[in-house]
Amino acid sequence: MEIRKVAVLITVFNRKKTTLAGLKTLKESISKLGKGYTFDIFLVDDNSPDGTYEAVKNNFPEVFAYQGSGSLYWTRGMQLAWEKALSNDNYDYFLWFNDDGELYADALITLFKTSDDNGSNSCVVTGAFCDHNGEASYIGMDNDEQFIIPNGTYQKVAIMFGNIVLIPQKVCEAVGTMNCIFTHGGGDNEYGFRVQQKGFSVIQTPIYIGVVDNHHEHPYFEGKTFCERWKYLHSPKYSPFPIFYYLFKYRGKWRAIKYIASRYFYLFFPKTFKNIDHRTSS
Repeated sequence: MEIRKVAVLITVFNRKKTTLAGLKTLKESISKLGKGYTFDIFLVDDNSPDGTYEAVKNNFPEVFAYQGSGSLYWTRGMQLAWEKALSNDNYDYFLWFNDDGELYADALITLFKTSDDNGSNSCVVTGAFCDHNGEASYIGMDNDEQFIIPNGTYQKVAIMFGNIVLIPQKVCEAVGTMNCIFTHGGGDNEYGFRVQQKGFSVIQTPIYIGVVDNHHEHPYFEGKTFCERWKYLHSPKYSPFPIFYYLFKYRGKWRAIKYIASRYFYLFFPKTFKNIDHRTSS
């Protein structure tokens, strides 16, 4: 029997209970796959002060756990995990996983079936998530930035999110790894566009494979002082400039200009844009 070797890439920070719960659902979904797969999990904890690293080592000793500097954030943390995987072994697949995802038991079965049914080495698969009410939360978007609701069929997406993404080795060889011009957000969106530029497809799972509630945190909370909002806007996590780069390169200069102008407008008039949905990059 051919064995598929999979490297799981995770980066985490300061949410120990969430990380442990996410790893538990991941391991349960791995066990449902049965024979034919081996998994190595590479987890970067970005110097969490709440003991996440120690908890992972104690509860999941099989995980390859590494500590970051505290300044990696999501994209650069994922890059470090990817580098560790590449130096460890030759893998057939790389699986991105966000630790806040509560995977259904058959999530990975669905993910790999989607890959196999769409040419395996010719596509990247992104998983669709709903919230605890069963409503769409993290799903792909089309070129018009309309959400693509799972409908039981395989659908191509233009804009993908990195909650869980299956990348075959052939795609990794052609596309590379993360673009570290991004610190936190935007690295997943940009990678999806590079995948498509190289002639591969991004396919969404036909059904929801797990639960993630929407993150409605806004970096410029109403009630903050101007100086506090300025600090948020120019922090590594919320800086608009990497997203401006991504939009300018892949989505058009006017969309990029509109995006960055809206962030600075909100800096001065926070009540105006309090309902911005930060799942999107534009």
